[in-house]
Formats: sequence, C-alpha cells, structure tokens
Amino acid sequence: MRAVGLGKQFFGKWGVSGLDFHLKPGRLTALLGPNGAGKTTSMRLLAGFFRANQGYMEVEGKVYQTLPKGIREKIAYLPENGPVYRDLSVQESLWFFAKAKGIPSQQINRALTRMMEELDLGDVRNKLVATLSKGFRQRLALASTLLGDPDYLFLDEPSYGLDPIQIGQVHKIIKNLSKDKTVLISTHSLSEVEEICDDVIILSEGRMLANNSVEELKRKDKVFIQTNQDYDTFLHLLKSAGFSELKLISKSADSFFRYEVSLNDKKIEELYLLCSENKILVRELQESEESLKKIFKEITNK
Repeated sequence: MRAVGLGKQFFGKWGVSGLDFHLKPGRLTALLGPNGAGKTTSMRLLAGFFRANQGYMEVEGKVYQTLPKGIREKIAYLPENGPVYRDLSVQESLWFFAKAKGIPSQQINRALTRMMEELDLGDVRNKLVATLSKGFRQRLALASTLLGDPDYLFLDEPSYGLDPIQIGQVHKIIKNLSKDKTVLISTHSLSEVEEICDDVIILSEGRMLANNSVEELKRKDKVFIQTNQDYDTFLHLLKSAGFSELKLISKSADSFFRYEVSLNDKKIEELYLLCSENKILVRELQESEESLKKIFKEITNK
C-alpha cells in the first residue's frame, strides 16, 4: 500500500497533507508524532473512512482516491480504546464481531478458536468483558479486529494505558502479526518504535517530516575511528580526500587518537580505504548512532 501526496481537509483546514510513504508486508511501520500531529486522520484515510482531498492511494497495483468495498474488506482498523462490549463474555463478543463481519456461521467456531489461541484468550473465554484487565480487553479488541484474516492492519495507539507487562505482551502479538501482514501502528512513544518497529513515519502538525527505517534514521553521518595519526596530519589528509570535519575525542597512553569523523556524502568504506592506502593503523572504526529521542526533537523542534 502506498500513499502519494495524500491529504485531508476539515472545514477548509488541512488535517494532514502531502503524505508520501510505502507500507510493506513483513515490516512493522509506526506513525510517530505528538498529540494532534495527524496520526489518527492518516490512519482513517488509509482505512477508507475518509475521502482524500489531495493525492491518492495505490493498493495492489491500482490507484484510488476512495477505496472500493473489495479493498476495504481486506483492511482492519483498531481505534484507540477499541470497541468491546462489557456485558458480553469474551466468546460472545467475538461471535458478535464475526457475524458483523459476515463470516459464515459454519466457519465462526473455527475462527474463534484460532483467535483465542493466537491471543491467549482461552482461559477467559467465558468471563464477562467487564471483569477483564485492560490488557485482556486490548487483546480481545485485537482478536475482534483480526477476525476475517485482514491483509492490512492499522492499530491506533495499541498499547496506550497498559502497564509494562501488558505492553510487552501486546508488542509480542503485534510483532508476530507483522511477519505476514502489512501492519501500521500509531504512537507517541519513542521507546515503542525503537523496540518493535522496522520503519517510522514522523508527523508533526499534519505534515510528514521523516520516512525511513528506524535503523537508518538513527544512523548519523559520523563515525568513530582510532588511529596512530596526530590531529593536524590526519585532518589534512581527510580534507584532501573530501571529508569535512574531524573532532578529537581522546588520546590513549600508547599514542592512539580517537576521533569523530563527519562522512557527509562519503561512505565508511572510503575512510577505511584512505587509511589503508596511507598505511595508517586503524584500531577502531564504527558508526555513530544517536537516540531516536534526540533525532525526534531535532526533526520536530519539540
């Protein structure tokens, strides 16, 4: 599924605009942003609840501004605080959603058994939803969303309000689901993105500010290197080869210097080759990685 220049207006004001990204099966993607960034609006656009005022979606090779029924039936959307009926048992609740989704009666028992096994709801199948912990209610909401085996799964703040143990349980479920489905979650939790997501789309005030893999986003254009070259000699060599910045970090007792080098458009392999050609001893060479929290602040200015 691909969003191309996607946007939605409300009363003449853009809720989101210019969204360009590609959701891939087998990769868990996060919409990351503060409250009011446009995460829920983006999800509802992708799920077919809203008609786009700008751009289009490409799904399975076809272009749409409004998703047809056949595509919408392949999409499951779980809103924040997903709907559960407190006066029903777990099994009754799942049965209700299965009927609402049009699953044939002869297939419902098998579908319910599968969902209760996958989300570990078997021990509470006869309990009233009202008596369940929030973690179990969230699992039930996920199970209800998964009935019908959707290809695309959009989860709005799936771990909001859960305790750390419950968050871990939900994260494990979502990560497993993303192995063979296209899964998008919205979150304002940086730790959640770092822990379970493969790709991240950063939103702020309805605009997309970043779209990359978590690994690439965290990888900065700087490396650490430890050599036997003094600062002035090494700086001259680097600048002659097109490297722009060199920062001395420390000097060891055996006269090895640890530097931070800015790569700019260069590659780490080019730095190693430069040292090798000039017979410079290299004791350490590694990429610098910054926390997602710091990067998020830099990108959003928040």
